[in-house]
Amino acid sequence: MDGKIDIFEKLGERLRRFGEDAQSQRVLAKAIPENEWLSAEDIHRAIDAICEEFLDREKLTAWVARYAISAEARSVAIIMAGNIPLVGFFDMMCALILGHKVAVKPSSKDSVLTNYIIDTLREISPTIAISEYDSQAEYDKVIATGSNEAARHFSTRYASTPSLVRGSRHSVAILSGNESEQEIGALQRDIFTHNGLGCRSVSLIFLPQATTLQLAP
Repeated sequence: MDGKIDIFEKLGERLRRFGEDAQSQRVLAKAIPENEWLSAEDIHRAIDAICEEFLDREKLTAWVARYAISAEARSVAIIMAGNIPLVGFFDMMCALILGHKVAVKPSSKDSVLTNYIIDTLREISPTIAISEYDSQAEYDKVIATGSNEAARHFSTRYASTPSLVRGSRHSVAILSGNESEQEIGALQRDIFTHNGLGCRSVSLIFLPQATTLQLAP
């Protein structure tokens, strides 16, 4: 397991320099047109969060230590969404940490960044078990994320396969009316980051009757 943590720690070291070299600058320039809602700031924000929350060695070690990982290696298809940058990265990382063989289908709206991550992982570890998804192949397990229409398709396609299929989702905020300015500011960031495209981005707010919500500046 330490070897896999080493791989992802090295990935984090490289991603922390994303945008500083000519190669990653080209990747950034190609990634933005794939999803017209996203900006360079959105992409940097997502990569910074991945480095901070997923690829820090101390956090990785503490996370893995909480589980008895002894799963037999299986083939896992990961069909990714593209609503926010690298939204499918965590699914891929979990499967690889477990030692599975991963077949990835990036979203057409996030293929440049996803393939950049995969290529970087292969540079770090040439034997890492990542391949391209084949719609005609059979897999031991499937993780698919997308629209409700896509979810229905994959639920039918892999009806006999152990699978996790996610469709469209929305989040709500329930406020008491006594929130601090700091809390309201955090809520605003949640709503507007990535133009609210995340399934966990709050899109509906419940307030007590006759309560006025004072937005932070």
